[in-house]
Amino acid sequence: MGACERRIGVATPRERMDNHTWKQDMVTSKQRVLAAMEHRTTDRVPVTFDAASEVYDTLYEHLKINGKNSKEALFDRLNVDTWMILPGNFRYPKSEDGKTDKTTIWGYKTRVTQYSGGSYDELVYSPLAGKNDIQDIKQYPWPSPEILDFSHFPAEAGDHQNRAVIGVFTHGAFHVACYLRSMTDLMMDFALRKNYAQYLLGRISEVSLAALDRMLESYGSGIDIVYMCDDYCSQKGPLFSPDVFRELVVPYLRKAVEKVHKHNKKFLLHVCGAVRPLLPMIIDAGVDMLEPIQTRARGMDPEGLKKDFGKDLCFYGGVDLQQILCKGTTQEVSDEVKRLIDVLGRDGGYVLGPGHTYIQIDAPLENIMAMYDTASSA
Repeated sequence: MGACERRIGVATPRERMDNHTWKQDMVTSKQRVLAAMEHRTTDRVPVTFDAASEVYDTLYEHLKINGKNSKEALFDRLNVDTWMILPGNFRYPKSEDGKTDKTTIWGYKTRVTQYSGGSYDELVYSPLAGKNDIQDIKQYPWPSPEILDFSHFPAEAGDHQNRAVIGVFTHGAFHVACYLRSMTDLMMDFALRKNYAQYLLGRISEVSLAALDRMLESYGSGIDIVYMCDDYCSQKGPLFSPDVFRELVVPYLRKAVEKVHKHNKKFLLHVCGAVRPLLPMIIDAGVDMLEPIQTRARGMDPEGLKKDFGKDLCFYGGVDLQQILCKGTTQEVSDEVKRLIDVLGRDGGYVLGPGHTYIQIDAPLENIMAMYDTASSA
């Protein structure tokens, strides 16, 4: 029995006996994703989507989609199986809407910066940069977990209950610390001031984990997956040693995962780049799903990842945004989608999507459509 037959849900007698391949006359998007997380296969590999706002606008125009339900109509057209919900004030309080210079809920500052075709928020001020005393952390005006607004979660999850609903609480502590402290100072902390780094990450985690508790206990009934972004890696490897990762990051990562599992939900961790050396510890911490699978990073070959970690992780993403989606032909995009489905989707455990979370504006429209049309029919 070939990989293609397994992918479309045709099971061997042994597979049927093991209940490994699951086929129904009607499979919802939610069921498709839940099956992938449990390393089972259904009618096709599930897909996810997110993109820069300019890409959304291009797709709306191309597909002649408009109105208040535009995003849902777009997801229907692309056969997207997930729906992500962010809290209000996720990064900025509402008072910062429309400003060029903005202050985040954490207190670091950004500036809207234009580039060809779009804009992004550039970090311009890290309030703890140069402040090397733990007393500076103690005196810092930390945000209350209450600032994150989850009140819309139940209604939005209910409106999209046919899809796998992903709830976001806030960024991971390392991610936030990079902005608050500056990357340079934080890396020096990791090397020379571990007590400072440990205290800083612990203080950030107090806020973020309290917010996670609120989300799960009061607003999480319709959520299937909880998402946390916490980038530790470059294209060539982790930004710090595995030993430091074990000492400083794993403790708060494990606490977050345990809270999520206590509420019978799956944990999706976002780590760009060459994360392979950290995967045994990430798995040991209980993480269920890994995004975005940046296949051009060192050690991130899909075949090797599937072989070594495919029994423990559900992979999420994978479609290369550095070369194939932005510079390849539609045929190359289609071939890569099929390759990833055959490799990462073998025996379940894969949700196909962009290999860097957000599709960027340099991806040609025809390549984006080729990606999703191929995924839907493969």
